[in-house]
Amino acid sequence: MQSQKLDIVYTQAVGFNLENETYGIDILNVSEIIKPINITFIPNTLDFVLGVINLRGKIIPIVDLNKKFFDKFKDITPDSRIIIVSVEDNNVGFLVDRIKKIFHIDKQNIENSPETVSESIQKYIKGVGKLDEVLVILLDANTILKEGGYKS
Repeated sequence: MQSQKLDIVYTQAVGFNLENETYGIDILNVSEIIKPINITFIPNTLDFVLGVINLRGKIIPIVDLNKKFFDKFKDITPDSRIIIVSVEDNNVGFLVDRIKKIFHIDKQNIENSPETVSESIQKYIKGVGKLDEVLVILLDANTILKEGGYKS
């Protein structure tokens, strides 16, 4: 019996805010979402790496996505969350302003990001999902992890 590949017609993304815009990361790359906990600073790291946390015995680097994308730090608020992202057994926490919800986006409603977006940001974007209530900028967790040196 020959196996058939299922044709997936939508994607699910964990939606979150940065700078009042809505972003999303593929739910398959998200292992959990936590409130910010004690972050230990590590000297001589990239400026967008806040430090590391100990999450149930695992040391996880924390990336401030506001600093990475917009070159500015924002205060951690009661709404701030850390999204633990896993790609090929590599774990990194992304600090975001707030979690919105899980978005179900029909793949035919996902387009490439506009060419007017700067190349420095463009490489992190998989596409833009169009929903009735919002546009969701879909990030490529794999590229973010590779560039940060978290992947081999």
